[in-house]
Amino acid sequence: MKYGLRLSIHNELPLKEDKSNIFLKVSTAIAVFLFSITLAAYFVISSVIETWNKNIVDGLTVQIMPSSEVLTNEENLLRTNKVIAFFEGLQGVRKVSLVSNKKIKKLMSPWLGDNVDLDSIPVPQLLDVKLSSGRTFDYEGVAKNLKEIAPYASIDNHGLWLKQLIKTAASLKALSLFILMLVLSIALCSLFYALKTSLRVHQNIVEILHTMGATDDYVAKQYASRAFMIGLWSGCVGMFFAFVVLFVISRMSSGLEAGLIHFASLSVSHRLCLLSIPLWSALLSMMMSFICVKRTLGKML
Repeated sequence: MKYGLRLSIHNELPLKEDKSNIFLKVSTAIAVFLFSITLAAYFVISSVIETWNKNIVDGLTVQIMPSSEVLTNEENLLRTNKVIAFFEGLQGVRKVSLVSNKKIKKLMSPWLGDNVDLDSIPVPQLLDVKLSSGRTFDYEGVAKNLKEIAPYASIDNHGLWLKQLIKTAASLKALSLFILMLVLSIALCSLFYALKTSLRVHQNIVEILHTMGATDDYVAKQYASRAFMIGLWSGCVGMFFAFVVLFVISRMSSGLEAGLIHFASLSVSHRLCLLSIPLWSALLSMMMSFICVKRTLGKML
């Protein structure tokens, strides 16, 4: 009884001096780093695809070209309202809104600079037309009718050129999932073989502990406790370097906020999920260590 109490307090296995500790720390940190970067990429691609489907695929842009003649504000407003009324009267159109000059300036700033004066250059007015989801829309027929009543307006259908881009993004999303599974599998295999090596090294001590009454659960718990601490420490290290890389990438892409690029961002829930990876790394390492050690001991002894 006294010995059983001592077994529950002290670790008879010299696991702190185990040479496999360095290997496990390095391999786990690298695995968490790669897993975090890939998971962040998966989140970004998923966010981009969702935003494209929501804001771009189910919509189109209408350009109202400036007149070659000098028109008053009332005449320009009349031209614009004529086109807006045309689209508001179509079936399948959910909303029609005029894109503000501020937003147009932001879209053009990467090419023309931040101090561009829209009044000094012939910039077309833009209409953002939202379509009802799941409904067919006759683009050719609408474009033809629009040409008859407003030859100065034209339609830009995003879905025609965006479908292939969404296909490519979906392929990248599937690839990131494959990489996640690959990194996880390699990490678990590294942990498994490191545990088997450690058990072989300490086989004599394990046999003595069994002779003195120690169970497989007791030995497995010692390895699980060590794996938890290594998984947590290495996970935090890998996560730190992953966030450094993500921060650098974010800073490098900060100037590419026009068009489609600004949709690529991580939400609060995504960041919290990434921050939880070290804890999951520790728990997974602990669970796998306990299971692997117990099964291996059953075959060894």
